[in-house]
Amino acid sequence: MRVLIDVANGRISEELVETLVRAGHTVERAAAQVAARRFDVVVVGTAEAADRLRREHPAVAVVVFTRTGDVDARIRALEIGAADAIDAGFPMAQSAARIGAAGRRAALVPRPAERLEIDGCAIDLSACTWSRDGTEQPLTRREVDLVRWLSRHAGRVVSRRELLEHVWGVSPSNETRAVDVAVAGLRAKLERDPAAPAIIVSVKGAGYRWG
Repeated sequence: MRVLIDVANGRISEELVETLVRAGHTVERAAAQVAARRFDVVVVGTAEAADRLRREHPAVAVVVFTRTGDVDARIRALEIGAADAIDAGFPMAQSAARIGAAGRRAALVPRPAERLEIDGCAIDLSACTWSRDGTEQPLTRREVDLVRWLSRHAGRVVSRRELLEHVWGVSPSNETRAVDVAVAGLRAKLERDPAAPAIIVSVKGAGYRWG
C-alpha cells in the first residue's frame, strides 16, 4: 500500500514512517496537496487539510492524526469524511494498523471516473483539461471540483447550497453568486451553446443537473 505522510510533528512523522515501512507499506513524506493522487492513503494533521484533500482527491483515503486527547479534533475530522481520525497518543503499531485498514476499505469502493465524455466534450479531471474536436484547453481547480461533484451526482438536482458546502467549503447560508458565476464560466468552456446548455442544466428554483 502506498502511504503519504504530511504531519507537522517531526517525531511522530518519523516514527509513523518507520512503523509503516516495517509493516510492508511504501511510505513517503511530502506535501499532501502536491502528491496525494499517487497514493492510496494520505495522513495529515488537521481536519481542514483532510477536507481540502477529500474534495480534490475523492478516491484517496485521508486519515487525520490529532493531538493527544483532542477529542473535538477527531470528531471534526470524522464529520467531514476522513477515513479515520487517530489520537497521537495511541501506540504507533495500532495507528499503523488503522491506517492500513483505512486503505483496504477505500480499495473496496469503486473509484469515480477521472475521464468523462459528454455531448462531444472530453474532460480529464486528473489533468485539469477539457477538449472538443481535439483541441485541449485547461480547467481551473475549482472548475474540476465543480464538474467532479456534479458528475458524481448525475441523475439528481444539486442545489447551490450543496455546492457551496462541498465544493467551495463555505457555509451554505452565505449570500453569494459564486456558484452561478462559476457555472457560467464553465458552460462557456464546455458547452456547444452556453445559451442552451446540455451538460450543466439549470433546474429553476432548485439548482443544477449534470447532463
